[in-house]
Amino acid sequence: MQPRETVHELYDAYRTRNEARLRELMADDIEWNQCAGFPGGSKRRGIDDVLDGILGSNHSIWTDFGADTNEFLVDGESVVVLGSYRGKHAHTGKEMQADFVHVYRVRDGKVTRFDQVADTAPMIAAMSEG
Repeated sequence: MQPRETVHELYDAYRTRNEARLRELMADDIEWNQCAGFPGGSKRRGIDDVLDGILGSNHSIWTDFGADTNEFLVDGESVVVLGSYRGKHAHTGKEMQADFVHVYRVRDGKVTRFDQVADTAPMIAAMSEG
């Protein structure tokens, strides 16, 4: 499978919360780096740590959380994805839409690294009680 296909399938598996497929698409020692200030985000290492964080954290903070992709840029084993997050905060009920850039490294059909840049301001605003 080509790197673009691997990353595209990763988004599909995340959207459907298909943990078995996510495990097939991620390297056992994956590095997962979410940007500072991302709600529930952190640096994670290893497939179990990543799955606990991305499947548990985002869906506990947001209802109808999703990542919509707009463009995939590929250079060898690197895939850059432009898109946006959307969701409604579970406690305030406020909706948000926040742009992101995701950078993936793919080797032998498995994601080995993820780096995130996201506009967290809309997320923080949706989380505020005012």
